Amino acid sequence: MLTRKRPAKRLPADAGLTILELMIVLVILSLIGTVVAVQVVGQMDRAKVDVARLQLRQLQNALTLFQLDTHRNPSAAEGLAVLIDPPQDPAGWRGPYLKNQDLLADPWGHLVAYAVDDAGGYVLTSRGGDGKEGGEGAAADITLGEAQ
Repeated sequence: MLTRKRPAKRLPADAGLTILELMIVLVILSLIGTVVAVQVVGQMDRAKVDVARLQLRQLQNALTLFQLDTHRNPSAAEGLAVLIDPPQDPAGWRGPYLKNQDLLADPWGHLVAYAVDDAGGYVLTSRGGDGKEGGEGAAADITLGEAQ
């Protein structure tokens, strides 16, 4: 049986997308991408704040172990380094109390501040995303004291 070849269908000249239609599609896609990116960045900021809080708790636990062993808190001069390296007077020191020196920096890469208060206690502070005192949102300071 003989079959007859059909001629290929030709699309009309206006069957493709115009430049304007392509531009509109690109604008819509870039708007969607922007919205998604903003959401992802917001989630990352919140996650870093949560990690900073957890790090301050870990430092607080290490300071508690140091205090139980030495019957004192580190001085302002010793700072948090005493959790890794023995102090000048190592009486009672059974450290290191931290395995990783990276815990001394917050998720943004800034060193956690250690300050001794008037009552002999301490305050740990992460300066947030901007590394400066104060701030709002992910740039806000996160503090944790001995009694907290």
